[in-house]
Amino acid sequence: MKMTMKWGFISGVVLIFLLGCPGPGQAKTRLRVPLYPYIPDAAGDQFKAMAARIEAEFEQEHPDIDLVVNPSCFSDDFYDPEALARSLKGEGECGYDVIETDTVILGELVAQNAVRPWPRLPRNVNFHPAGLAASRQQQSTYGIPHWLCGHFIISRDESVRQARTESALRQALTAINSPVPDMATNMLGSWNLPALYLDAWADRNGGANVASAVTTASYDQAALQSMRDFVQSCESSGSNPCIDGTYALEENFDLPAILFATGQVDATLGYSERLHVILKNLPAGQDASSLKISSAPLAEGSHPILFTDAYFLSVRCTYRCAEAALSFVDYMSRASTFEWLLMSEDAPEGSRVPRYLLPATLDAYSAPKVQADPFYPTLDMETRQGAPFPNSGLLNIRQQMRDDILTSITSDT
Repeated sequence: MKMTMKWGFISGVVLIFLLGCPGPGQAKTRLRVPLYPYIPDAAGDQFKAMAARIEAEFEQEHPDIDLVVNPSCFSDDFYDPEALARSLKGEGECGYDVIETDTVILGELVAQNAVRPWPRLPRNVNFHPAGLAASRQQQSTYGIPHWLCGHFIISRDESVRQARTESALRQALTAINSPVPDMATNMLGSWNLPALYLDAWADRNGGANVASAVTTASYDQAALQSMRDFVQSCESSGSNPCIDGTYALEENFDLPAILFATGQVDATLGYSERLHVILKNLPAGQDASSLKISSAPLAEGSHPILFTDAYFLSVRCTYRCAEAALSFVDYMSRASTFEWLLMSEDAPEGSRVPRYLLPATLDAYSAPKVQADPFYPTLDMETRQGAPFPNSGLLNIRQQMRDDILTSITSDT
């Protein structure tokens, strides 16, 4: 009997160790996770309410884990793989275990030996194929997709919504024949302008081989011509704020969306989450049902490409840390978690405007509140066939690409 009890006790201790659960007196597993910040701050509190709800819901299910969302020590640039690598390896002042950032730098993070493949994907989750493809390197899954992102045209005109080529888009904008400019968007920036070119390249050639366009050796002249033509839709009173730096100023980041919301331009080009800003700035009494959104045709075709923000696992996050990280991405990948994030339920109830981000799981679109929203089903339909944005190579050549592309598209303007 005593031997049986002793063996049962030893077995229990071994089981606790294997499961990674804290035994008597054992500290909780701390998991530190900086979240991708370039999303709508729906509550206007620098994501404090969002982080608090994530921590509270997760820790209620996993009392053995101390989840720290957006640790206060974090100061790295989310697009600087060298700085991120140091922190992921525990060499910086703020070591963290998981980080959510853009897969556009995945290849560079892998080359820095800063991240390791995930042991598995979250269970029973239907991820968008583009998100999964963007999260893979060397036949291994290094990222758990969270958000997708793409270029959209937002207008109030059905012909603009139906335009599936750049020339058709310009014709539809011209036909509106209003006294205000046709288009407002920021086309500058070392990430932004190359991304627009790659989207135009994919619209013309299809998304399957878009990674081959990440080069300064040659450019698709037809795609550049389409972009040159598109830029002309921004002209107003002898100037072009889309490329003269007006909209590139930090204080003017939301200006194109605000100008559209208040009827000072006919359309705007931007990510789907620009809808959040537009709805917040609609004049009182104006009906949001007049708004139209569709994938942006930037060349003579329409083949959307999608950026992916994914969770990356620190190379030093193993054993109990890795189990905690898996539990975290399981929670974040649930349709119910996506639902409250997409519907901005971290914001006060009377002022909630959906974020209009693109979830990286197709399941999220079936959540009741998301399914009932007037815009999310359209965003789902417009992006189902989207191809992945390249996940390496752009970092070190993006500035040269920007300069080359800008010279080309402004040569006749």
